Amino acid sequence: MRGGVAREAILIIVNPTSGRRRALRVAEQVAAYLKRRDRDAAIRYTRARGDAERLVQEACISQDDQPGCVVACGGDGTVQEVANALAPLQASPDHEAPVMGLAPAGRCNDFARALGITAGPVAIAKTLADGVPYAIDLGKVNERYFCTVATLGVDAEVTSYVDAMRLPLRGTLAYVYGAIRVIRRYRAHDVHLTGDFGTIEQSIFLASSANTSSYGGAIPIAPGASPTDGKLNLCIVDRVSRLRAFLMLPMVMLGRHRNQPDVHFIHTEQFTVEAKETLEIWADGERIGTTPAKIEVAPGALRVLLPRSNHDVTNPACVTSRH
Repeated sequence: MRGGVAREAILIIVNPTSGRRRALRVAEQVAAYLKRRDRDAAIRYTRARGDAERLVQEACISQDDQPGCVVACGGDGTVQEVANALAPLQASPDHEAPVMGLAPAGRCNDFARALGITAGPVAIAKTLADGVPYAIDLGKVNERYFCTVATLGVDAEVTSYVDAMRLPLRGTLAYVYGAIRVIRRYRAHDVHLTGDFGTIEQSIFLASSANTSSYGGAIPIAPGASPTDGKLNLCIVDRVSRLRAFLMLPMVMLGRHRNQPDVHFIHTEQFTVEAKETLEIWADGERIGTTPAKIEVAPGALRVLLPRSNHDVTNPACVTSRH
């Protein structure tokens, strides 16, 4: 049995520094609860970016002793890595890949929030033990999957700033602080977007491709975006003055920006983005690529264990399975 993980086991991939080390405590508590339920649970620890993806790939080398479920314990960055390891395996008809579990315990947990998964260790463990697998949409930037929102423009620069500074702030507070610092020096960029909506060529403040409604710790950049509708919700903000940008910031924080004249929403399955200069694209709090890029939805690309109550599709936080 490679690595001590059996097919019926649950493998928890944890970023031990995530959420000010809260993820480590959550992983241990979840594993202890599962063992009381007579479920075999093993924990693997990441040390650097890329480790979560590598650990999942190593655990899934053999179909004979791979886990039945791989849990991402941390924030959205950890979730993205685990999703990028599992989604290609789940898509293969020749590979019975593990289902994914979520243990939200990071600075930002927007993917888990969109799927109705709470942060309590007992609730997490119950979902892992008794939950139902559902097929959830992912987004893609070129060949890289993302779970929540892929950002281009000022929000990408804010995310980069927050990541580089390693601020003691968490979630929305970190984003707001970063936005205030970045907006003071930000300049708009000319972009060329081509997709199933036609062609857009203009100077933009930001363009966010949303698989979920929020990012950055519950910032509702694209109200109504759903990870089960087979679409991305593209939010474009026109070039605006710095004063206008500061005035719009609280609107975005409260999700009240959608009726503003310089804000536009487009539902799309795919588009390409080009710019006169190379621009970074960030998603799930991680740098995921640069322009030029193709951004698209990957419908039902990831099977995730969710609480049985989430079968109620009338709840916007809930999802339905795809077969």
